[in-house]
Amino acid sequence: MTTPALSVLDLTPVSSGQQPGEALRHTLKLAETVDRAGYKRLWIAEHHNSVAFVSAATEILIALAAERTQRIRVGSGGVMLPNHSPLKVAENFMSLEALYPGRIDLGLGRAPGTDGRTALALRRSREALMADDFPQQIAQLRAFAAQLDWPAGAVFEGVLAEPRGVPLPPLWILGSSLYGAQLAGELGVGFAFAYHFSQENPLTAVQTYHRHFRPGPLAEPYAVLGVNALSADTDDEAHELALTSAALALGILSGQRGPLLSPADARQWLSDTENDPAKLLKKARIGTPQKVWADLQELAAQTGANELMVAAYTHDPLKRQRSYELLAQAAGLNG
Repeated sequence: MTTPALSVLDLTPVSSGQQPGEALRHTLKLAETVDRAGYKRLWIAEHHNSVAFVSAATEILIALAAERTQRIRVGSGGVMLPNHSPLKVAENFMSLEALYPGRIDLGLGRAPGTDGRTALALRRSREALMADDFPQQIAQLRAFAAQLDWPAGAVFEGVLAEPRGVPLPPLWILGSSLYGAQLAGELGVGFAFAYHFSQENPLTAVQTYHRHFRPGPLAEPYAVLGVNALSADTDDEAHELALTSAALALGILSGQRGPLLSPADARQWLSDTENDPAKLLKKARIGTPQKVWADLQELAAQTGANELMVAAYTHDPLKRQRSYELLAQAAGLNG
């Protein structure tokens, strides 16, 4: 059985009683922690108008995280391309690549990462909000970065992103559906599947990606699975900490979003609403680091994923860092 690579996905969660600035600083501390621990990459998400997550200025956090780390790859998980100008995204990430060569990833998604009104505020017109042109936007981004040639007579022919001569970082397509799997395969780029919240079978997603893969920037397919996983010194402690994640999941499902609750407050809310934490966390891997690592290896073997990207949520940010440290030790990462 091939050992999967391990990486980290961070959404910069805000805990109850915590200021947003504290949450942002904890993301940067987490970057230092997982860099030392030996994880392959750290990706930072894009969310807007969210009380629970403040990873809105994704590129700024990537730059700050890259500056504070030594070897780990840092990237977007992902930039929601329809929210932005492809030219500006190219310039942002080529600038990051110029500053931190060989350590930047550009993960692209097509979901808004927010509600409809906020998406309209980002995209500025209802026409842009309704447009279904994600592949065309990717082609524009690559042409602005001189990775593709503009068709003769194209309106933007001759427009190039700065700084010129800097390569565009590796492209990844993020998706929770088979559409993303197919597109990533057709483009010949990496595919990151959001198993942690998708309703699709991860095996089907990876197989779809492989079936449609054509060599491009990558010679061979490379698939990443996002998965919620939480480790602690004992099973009991891990499941106690995971009550925060269960309450987060309930809030998303019920539309009652808010900061991460403490385990005690989460237990009370789950009890009041008669919700079973186990059902809310049925996809999550929770327990001692040895158990979690064994479960993750099994998931990778079952799906054919090359890499697992772990997201952990705890009310106490130090417990979140500890979870990643424990898992890295169990996996034998070279931290």
